[in-house]
Amino acid sequence: MNQSLLSRLINQPDALNHLLAGLTESEIRQRPEPTKWSIYENLAHLGRYQEVFIERIEMIITEEVPSFSRYVADSDPGFASWTQFSFQELRGQMKAKRTVLRDFLDNLREDQLTRISLHPAYGPMTIEGWIEFFVLHEAHHLFTILKLGGALRSSEQPMGL
Repeated sequence: MNQSLLSRLINQPDALNHLLAGLTESEIRQRPEPTKWSIYENLAHLGRYQEVFIERIEMIITEEVPSFSRYVADSDPGFASWTQFSFQELRGQMKAKRTVLRDFLDNLREDQLTRISLHPAYGPMTIEGWIEFFVLHEAHHLFTILKLGGALRSSEQPMGL
């Protein structure tokens, strides 16, 4: 597997240490608007999507060119389960699932990495293409968390300390 891609997959969640520093659990759970996700819900989505992602990769390995519908977290009972964790449990589960995902992907053979499936918006992608999509999708949510946290911060609690 492309080592840069694997490195981003492994290390990208470390950004949460800076993004969440100084925020209280109450702030992390606060929705910016009634219909918009909180930082906590964004984190729960990222945690749950790691499980969904493994399921999809397993299908790509075992099926001929599977096609996936768009993942909608609010329609997924598994996502609802992730929103029931305490904040500390959520962070622990996210780290544990990332280790499972990393180990799973690290054990794929080169011929498996080139297997193809169809994404509803982005078309045919290899498993490496799906990993790139996963990392970019996660980065989008990390950027959302940055914006949400910025709206909650004061000069006494700057990001990064």
